[in-house]
Amino acid sequence: MPQSVLDLFRIDGKTALVTGANGGIGGAIAEALAEAGANIIILQVPGDTSTATKDTLARLPVEVNVYDCDLAKVDEIKQCVTDITSRDGHQIDILVNCAGISGHKAIVDMDDDFRDRVFNINMRANYILTQEVGKHMIAAGKGGKVLNISSLAGMVAMTNISAYAGTKGAVNQFTSAFANEWAVHNIQVNCLCPGYILTPLTRNLYENNPAFKESILSRTPMGRWGVPEDLKGIALFFCSPASDYITGVRMPVDGGMHGR
Repeated sequence: MPQSVLDLFRIDGKTALVTGANGGIGGAIAEALAEAGANIIILQVPGDTSTATKDTLARLPVEVNVYDCDLAKVDEIKQCVTDITSRDGHQIDILVNCAGISGHKAIVDMDDDFRDRVFNINMRANYILTQEVGKHMIAAGKGGKVLNISSLAGMVAMTNISAYAGTKGAVNQFTSAFANEWAVHNIQVNCLCPGYILTPLTRNLYENNPAFKESILSRTPMGRWGVPEDLKGIALFFCSPASDYITGVRMPVDGGMHGR
């Protein structure tokens, strides 16, 4: 029988590796993929005791596994992928790179430690993890999906976030490069570029800095900050068969801010 269009958004039995899943955006994406049938592997910071995402996923009939991994350490990233695939036998079908750190500092005030940590977590870890998981996907010969979570800051100029913006610009370029090289392996690599999303990390700005809050609203045609749930549908699209002929895309999710 003909396949229903809704079936294109099902990923039953697939396994998705998600970084940053204990955060607002990463948690929402992990939930969306699990609701569509995917088993979830969470990569979390060693010592992270957060349970919100795991508790949410526990209500769904999918398998959830958690691995500790310090994304600032290249050796740990490589070992973690080896443990997941070779030691524990998981087939990674979907990779969502959502882990990241930010921070506002003027360029002249940027110290080496801060800059290097932002570079290592947001940029180097993204590249290395995608590289390692990609090797696994290519060897398995079953194709795959990679979804990078970048930022509007990687597309338009903003002040006092030069390190963060630079790493997100790099992620955008990684997306294009990986997409071009891996299309022959039926691996689609795409990227979401969220604008200002209300998460635990941004709630302080939203609630305690009225001028900043209003400045964002005035530049957002849709007239509101985003919420993590705004990324669930588009993330599922890029991680499902619905996007099998789409690769190398940078998709703003910003209420129209990029057009102003």
